[in-house]
Amino acid sequence: MLLNDPLAMIDISAFFSKDNPFLQFTIDTLPVPIFYKDINGIYLGCNKAFEDFIKISREDLVGASVYDLFAKDLADIYQSADKALFDNPGVQIYEVEIRNNEGEPVFVKFHKTSFVDLQGNVAGLIGVIFDITEQKKLEATLINNATFDVLTGCYNRREGIALAVKNINLAINGDIQYGVMMIDVDHFKRVNDQHGHGVGDKALQHIADLFSQIKGQDDTVIRWGGEEFLILVKAPIELANFKQQLLQQANVLRETLANTPLVIDQLSLSLTISCGVSHFQGQTLRELINQADTFLYMAKNNGRNQVCSEYLCE
Repeated sequence: MLLNDPLAMIDISAFFSKDNPFLQFTIDTLPVPIFYKDINGIYLGCNKAFEDFIKISREDLVGASVYDLFAKDLADIYQSADKALFDNPGVQIYEVEIRNNEGEPVFVKFHKTSFVDLQGNVAGLIGVIFDITEQKKLEATLINNATFDVLTGCYNRREGIALAVKNINLAINGDIQYGVMMIDVDHFKRVNDQHGHGVGDKALQHIADLFSQIKGQDDTVIRWGGEEFLILVKAPIELANFKQQLLQQANVLRETLANTPLVIDQLSLSLTISCGVSHFQGQTLRELINQADTFLYMAKNNGRNQVCSEYLCE
């Protein structure tokens, strides 16, 4: 009952302390865990769903505190939340991550309400627990899918553009040096046609894994679309020879992939890439990426398995 609710003048603590088979039967039919405590945080009772949820019988629960039943770190959270409710009576809703008996994370939402005794003093609380683990998993999946490419685990194009905008703003402000690598897998259609799309998918995963292992710590790998990747490269403003290092880094990616075939059962598949490199010289983001794309097609037209920039192809 709420503190200001007229019905709160019922002595709830006594009501739940009595042997009331009908009340117990009623709450036991509810599928959500329900519990009640007194002002000292001692459990007065619960329903069957709460017993099943915490794997503790009602007999062992009644008369115990959270410190008698749970690990101290979790008990501290529960105790702190209860105190906050008693200090500010009414309704309290919060979420917390706990561990089940198998040690797996479980996300729950607590809905708790304080109640008063016949003198109008706060006497305890009633709580309901909702298991929101599946909801949290779905939220995490949706967030992940909105950010990362499902196949390769790289940032997807939408998130990649957002990161690229942030980076180019840093470059405009003179905080970093900035460059991009536009990469296309050579003869990828042939891989799909000869070996199937399953092998093609594994090839993209193989390439993405290599790129992620080799890239600089502050660099970002993006699956741009199909067999294309975009890598965002940041460097300190004081770094000398950034343009040359950008080319060198692109060639390391190219050479490492060429020397690391994808092996699936009896199949050993050699893969190469063509790459266009562009560095920030005051362009817009669109211009920077378009330049890299132009240099990429120069690399493909010059025979593939090359890195091209405004200076040279190699």
